[in-house]
Amino acid sequence: MAEVPALRRSIAILRHLASSNRPITAGALVRALEIPRSSAYELLTVLEELGLVVRTESGYALGAGVHELGSSYLRTNPLQRLAQPIVRQLAEETSATTQLAVIRGWETVYVLKEQSLKSVAVITATGVRMPSYLTATGRAILAHLPKSEVLAMFQSESGFVTRTGQGPTTVKALNAILAQDRRAGWAIEHGEVTPGISTIAAPVYDVLSRPIAAIGLSLAGEALTEDTDTEPLVDKVLAAAAEVTAKLR
Repeated sequence: MAEVPALRRSIAILRHLASSNRPITAGALVRALEIPRSSAYELLTVLEELGLVVRTESGYALGAGVHELGSSYLRTNPLQRLAQPIVRQLAEETSATTQLAVIRGWETVYVLKEQSLKSVAVITATGVRMPSYLTATGRAILAHLPKSEVLAMFQSESGFVTRTGQGPTTVKALNAILAQDRRAGWAIEHGEVTPGISTIAAPVYDVLSRPIAAIGLSLAGEALTEDTDTEPLVDKVLAAAAEVTAKLR
């Protein structure tokens, strides 16, 4: 196989930036990836010109060009194509907003969103990213990943962010939630992403039985409180996730 060091190093830089929720300095990239300093700066300059990275006061981060590439991939992704009619049907049956989400790095990325005429307004538009530990879809996936992967994903985080003052703020607190979600087979969050909105989510598995996505169903808080009988809605979300899983296999 032909060696193309510059290409390999560029991809390594992009992947390393994608794994962090904050900008990374050139020096940190050099140390982490063992790239010669001169090469690192040359590659970062080219990647910046191409819009794949942006330079900030505190370091480098992924640029808009990466999102464009990702959006192109999602348009041709079989997961998205197979799931779309199922996610759409779930929205119509429940008069809710439904989503298909995946995890990229430590974030939930929404790749599909469907609404009925009676759906509530939520911020989970296609391409939107949220901390995976706050979202029901993110937790539904995390709960069924190996614990070592989850630990590696968050062990460098000194503190979790919150959007509404709710949700786990440490790895220990997250693990307690994931243990509960693992036993249940589905996840739920109340107002941790959007005030007044609750979401139920269930994982989608690939042919190797690995969770690769999750289907979420969002309703106004008064329609889905902690005292609500969620079983009928949970059954519908689980059935939709199982149907997508079957199509992928």
